Amino acid sequence: MNEDLHGRTVLLAGATGGVGEGTTRSLLAHGARVVAIGRDEERLAGLADRLGDTGTGELVLHRTDVTAADSSAVTRELRAAFGTVDGAVISIGTPGGRTRGSVLDITDAHWAEMVEGNQTAGFRALRALVPLVAPDGAVVNLLGASAEIPFPGNPLMGATNAALRSLVQTLAVQLSGSGPRVYGLVLGVVRTRARQSVGIDDPRWLTGEQVGDAVGELLTAGAPESDEPLHHLIDPVTGLTVRSSRS
Repeated sequence: MNEDLHGRTVLLAGATGGVGEGTTRSLLAHGARVVAIGRDEERLAGLADRLGDTGTGELVLHRTDVTAADSSAVTRELRAAFGTVDGAVISIGTPGGRTRGSVLDITDAHWAEMVEGNQTAGFRALRALVPLVAPDGAVVNLLGASAEIPFPGNPLMGATNAALRSLVQTLAVQLSGSGPRVYGLVLGVVRTRARQSVGIDDPRWLTGEQVGDAVGELLTAGAPESDEPLHHLIDPVTGLTVRSSRS
């Protein structure tokens, strides 16, 4: 990524997660002031320790819950602390448990848990963060590839991701020309510390830093077809691709 993010403030919700950490590292390396948002002070402190003096950017830690029901209170809190910002990245969600049996075997309790943890959480994060971003800025919502393909082992992950993808695309259309650019970035499998700690890794997978590079391109409108709301980053070789909303 060649885009220069110096002088830009970016809110990153879910910064302490595996993908969020790599994204934070990349944005810092390209000079951004990254406000790492999380719910746990200990995890935020651990993130800061691991990142050290990455790049020329500035890391700011801020504990809050962007998935709280009172989104307006979160918006007011962040506006008082940081004012209007240049961008926001949303990297949140819960994988939930794998489904035993078919879709028809899903219990109401599991359904409610996954809708709350993914779909509702993502919606509330958008509601809290988008009003903070300047009209010429951008919001990038990270989504799993399960949003677009059959996902037999965890159908509720796919279903809630697909619903959020639709919401993001609709918001992008609604704000076109009047608000920040809104993107959904659909990701392939990402190499994370959590996966590696249990022996799950593949050098052909994406790294968190590669995700961050793609996010940076979208934040600066440096990506090809940056007017399109839905982008894909499935593997490092192919890089960013676009599925046109008009096709």
